[in-house]
Amino acid sequence: MRSSAPAIIAALFLAEMTVTFESTMIYAALPTLIRDFGDPMKAGWLVTSHLLIAAATAPVAGRLGDIRGRKRLIMILLGVALAGSVLSAVTDNFLLILLGRAMQGLSSAVLPLSIGVLRESLPEDRVPMGIGILTTALGAGSALGLVLGGVIIDHLPWHALFVASAVLLALSMAGVAWLVPAKPGTPTARPIDWLEGLLPIPAIAAILFAISLTKEHGFLGTPVLGLAAAGVVLLLAWARRSLASPEPFLDLRLFKLRNFAVANGIQILLGMGTMQMVYVFSTYVQSPKWTMVGLGLTATVAGLAKLPSNVLSFFAGPLSGWLTLRLGHRATVMGGALLATSGWLLAFAMPDTIVQVVLLLCVISFGTTILQAAVPNVVVDSVPQSRTSEAIGTMSVVRGIAAAIGAQAIAMMLASNTVAAPMGGARFPSVTSFSLTFAVMAGLTLVGAMLASLLSGRRERPAA
Repeated sequence: MRSSAPAIIAALFLAEMTVTFESTMIYAALPTLIRDFGDPMKAGWLVTSHLLIAAATAPVAGRLGDIRGRKRLIMILLGVALAGSVLSAVTDNFLLILLGRAMQGLSSAVLPLSIGVLRESLPEDRVPMGIGILTTALGAGSALGLVLGGVIIDHLPWHALFVASAVLLALSMAGVAWLVPAKPGTPTARPIDWLEGLLPIPAIAAILFAISLTKEHGFLGTPVLGLAAAGVVLLLAWARRSLASPEPFLDLRLFKLRNFAVANGIQILLGMGTMQMVYVFSTYVQSPKWTMVGLGLTATVAGLAKLPSNVLSFFAGPLSGWLTLRLGHRATVMGGALLATSGWLLAFAMPDTIVQVVLLLCVISFGTTILQAAVPNVVVDSVPQSRTSEAIGTMSVVRGIAAAIGAQAIAMMLASNTVAAPMGGARFPSVTSFSLTFAVMAGLTLVGAMLASLLSGRRERPAA
C-alpha cells in the first residue's frame, strides 16, 4: 500500500510510544508488586528481565528485519508483546508474569526497525526530521508510563497496567498494518549462520546480568566476575566467527566506519552520563531537607517534575532533524551535548525549589533529546541501507550496557559521602555526593561533545 510520510511517522510514533510505556509503567507498580509478592527481588526481576531481553535481542531482531522485511518484524514483535501483556494481565503466578514481561521486552527492537522503515520509505531529505520526531516518542511513552501507570495503580489492581499495555499494542499493530508500507528486505547471498547470529544474545545477557548483580555482590564478587567472563568469552567467540565470515549475520566491520565508531563512543558517554538524569534528580528531589540538599518531596512529585521537560522535548527531536539538515551531524551533536552539559553545571548551585529543578530538567532534557535524535542520524548516514536496523540495534546495546554501568556508578557516587538520619540511622547522600555526581555527569557529557568533533563532515555510506 502507499502511505504519506506523516501517516508512516504517526503509526511508528504510536508503536514506539507504546513500547516505551511498557518499559516504564512497571516502575509505578513496584511498591504494590513488592507488597503482593513479598519480595523486592521478585519485583526487581520484572524490571530486569525486560531490560535484559530488550538489550540482548535488539541487533538480532534489527538484522532479521533488514533481511526479511522490517514491517513484518515490527508486527511480529508487537504481537509477541501483546501476548505477553495478556498473559501477565490474567495471572497471579509470578513465573508467568515474568515470562510475560520478557515477551514484552522483545518489542524494544521496534525503534531500530522503525528507523529502517523511515529510511526506506521517506525521501532522503525527510529522514532526519522523521527520526527526530520518532525520538520524541521515547519521552512521550516514558511520561505516559509514569503518569498513567500511577493513576492505574492508585485506582485499579496492578493487572490493569498490562491491560492498558495490551490495548496500546493492539492499536499500534493496527496503525502499522494500515499505514506503514510493506517492503521486502535484502536477502543474504548465503544461508544464515544462526550460531553466529544468536551467540550475541547470551553474551550480552550475561554481561548485563553481571552488572545488575554489582549492587549486591560488588564489582569484584564471584558471581559478577564469573558471568562477565562468560559473556566476554562468548563475545570473543562470536567476533571471531563474524569476522571470518564473508557475509556475517551481524557485521563487526561496521566499526571500521569512522562516524559509526564515533557515534557508538558518544553513546557510551551519554548512556553513563546525561541519560541518567531521571535517576539523579528523582533521588535529589526525594532527599530529606535536613540533609542540606534536596527537597524532601514525594516520588509522585518527582515524577511530575519531569513532565514539563517531556513536553518541551517534543520540539527538541524535530529541531535536531532540522539542524542536521542545515548544519550537519558534527554541529548538531556538539550543540546538544554542550546544552546538556550547561544544565549539569548549573545543578552545582543545588536548586532548592521544585521550579528550579523543573527548569534544570528542561535544559538537560532538551539537549539530551537533541542528542538522542542526532546520533541515530549519524548512523543512518554511515551504514548501508541493508544494515540500518542492525546498526541502530547494535548502538542500542552499546548504550544499554553503558547505562547499566552508569547507574551502578551513580549509586556508588551517591553513597560515597552520606549523612545519618537523626532517628533510625538511615544514611542519605550529602551535598558532597551530589556535587561529585553532577561533576561526573557534566564531564562525561562534555567529553561527548569533544568526541563529536571527530565526526566526518562528509557521508561515509559504503556500498551495500
